[in-house]
Amino acid sequence: MKRFLGIFLVLAILLTPVSALADYDYNSIPSPNVIVVDGDDPGVVFYEKNADQKVYPASTTKIMTTLIALEKGNLDDSFMVGEEVLGTTIKFTSYSSLMGIQPGETLTLRDLVYGLMLVSGNDAGEAIAKHVAGSIDAFVALMNQKAAELGMTNTHYTNPHGVQNEDHYTTARDMAKLMAYALKNETFLEIASTKTYTVPANNVRATELNLVNTDRLLNAVEGDPVQTVYPYAIGGKTGDTDDAGKCLVCAAEKDGARVIYASFGDKAELYNGDKVTTNLSRFVNAAKVFEYVFDNNFQKVTAAELGLQKTFTTGVVGAEESDLADGQLTMSALLDNVAVRALPDQISYYKSNAGSITANVVLTTDAQAPITAGQSMGSVEYKIGDKVVCTAPLVADFAVDKVLGVESLQPQETAVVSVSPDSTPLIDKGHKDWEAGDYLTLTFVLLIVLLIALVVIFVLSERKRRYERKRRSARAKKRRPY
Repeated sequence: MKRFLGIFLVLAILLTPVSALADYDYNSIPSPNVIVVDGDDPGVVFYEKNADQKVYPASTTKIMTTLIALEKGNLDDSFMVGEEVLGTTIKFTSYSSLMGIQPGETLTLRDLVYGLMLVSGNDAGEAIAKHVAGSIDAFVALMNQKAAELGMTNTHYTNPHGVQNEDHYTTARDMAKLMAYALKNETFLEIASTKTYTVPANNVRATELNLVNTDRLLNAVEGDPVQTVYPYAIGGKTGDTDDAGKCLVCAAEKDGARVIYASFGDKAELYNGDKVTTNLSRFVNAAKVFEYVFDNNFQKVTAAELGLQKTFTTGVVGAEESDLADGQLTMSALLDNVAVRALPDQISYYKSNAGSITANVVLTTDAQAPITAGQSMGSVEYKIGDKVVCTAPLVADFAVDKVLGVESLQPQETAVVSVSPDSTPLIDKGHKDWEAGDYLTLTFVLLIVLLIALVVIFVLSERKRRYERKRRSARAKKRRPY
């Protein structure tokens, strides 16, 4: 009966119509420690409950461990792990959250970081710490140093994985600060958003390790009574110990706006004793909060309302001139479904300064024939100053055939062009790079010119010599006696 009531509670939360979220009650979230903040500025708080109360972070600790590994280590390093994967201060048991590696295995730091974040491997955490810092204690010192740098004033670490320790603690607010910092690291985002990862077999372990992310906002699990996947989720980290309860620090992004949700202390007694509901509610609550905040705390403006530049041009190497428009290929930014979501003040600023938005074109495809209509050419990044407003895909407007007999050029570096609203959006005014045939033709012409010059010089020299001989002959006749 209790389990039925718990599942009913989750279903009631999940199936609440989006239109009803305007009256969403944050206090309906049973979690004792919660904070919801702007992902770009954790100082902007949308909701908080006991956010500065001491909590145990459990495996959400691994967000910090991952960041230290990324900042201090090299993901391509390959090395042999030792007895540390069995646990240094506390020996790991079958109840521990493990990646599944054994002493003597040779792995990359990348493999271990994925094992740490996706399946929450405590064994990976210890191996990372020893490799990056030389010892667990030295690595923990780096963790605490970073926490101090980030203003996590109520956080203290004693290990790299979150195994329960009275002196290993944090707060919901501190973890939101940490996540906001982590989101700025593109490699962290790539790892945190990965659904599955495969670690190859080696000389010690004969089978692959197939790692599946425990973040149910990203991955559905067969048998769950409710749908937990949220389409705008971009990554997070779960945690779970008897003392910490069910924990979650996660983020979502919609139309460029980011939101962070952190909750700690979910325990079965808060959900009528049902363990399934206790486990899933953190994901259900996070998804509902994300959608509410995106719809109610942020505003949206479309690309059309901002009047963003849509058409761009570029020269094309080796193209049939008849295919081009005034010698250029026109390209269009796909802006129909592009919108910008931000806090109200930011949206007002974008609208009032729309004329200052610049378009930075990045060509990821060589501008050389042949090109097909609709072919992806790259992207356009729209900015005000250093602030990225939004990005859009860039495609070719029409097909361009290749001139017969013209060989393809070697791949060139990506072209990046900054275009302001008042400038002419030309990337290349028909400039043509010289090919081998061009150089041969030039060389041949120069040789002909040189040959002609030599002939002229020879003829002139001969004429001069003949003239000199005639003069000498004439003088000799005058001096000859009769």
